[in-house]
Amino acid sequence: MTPCPSAEILGPGYMRFASPFGVKGVARESADRVDFVCLVLDEEGKGNFRAFIRHCQATYRTICVWEVWNHAIAAVLQRHGFQQALALESEQFGEARGWRWDRNELTN
Repeated sequence: MTPCPSAEILGPGYMRFASPFGVKGVARESADRVDFVCLVLDEEGKGNFRAFIRHCQATYRTICVWEVWNHAIAAVLQRHGFQQALALESEQFGEARGWRWDRNELTN
């Protein structure tokens, strides 16, 4: 990840990233959680997003994808066990809606 000029607006910790799966964007990560606020696919319909999500699920305990406006992406997230989520963000931004996945340590 590299520093993001938008971090002043988004808040501390947000960085730009580019994955080997052809997915890039802006995210904030910790040891066991990643929050995506922007995702861009180089090529649609090639399975790259599914591979990216599977990689993230193997890497993080919690994955959040905020403000999903693309119905196809929302459908992929739902198929991979994501649930709709609401986060109470800063006073500046109010609520954020999106999708959240949490690893169930008993079954995964």
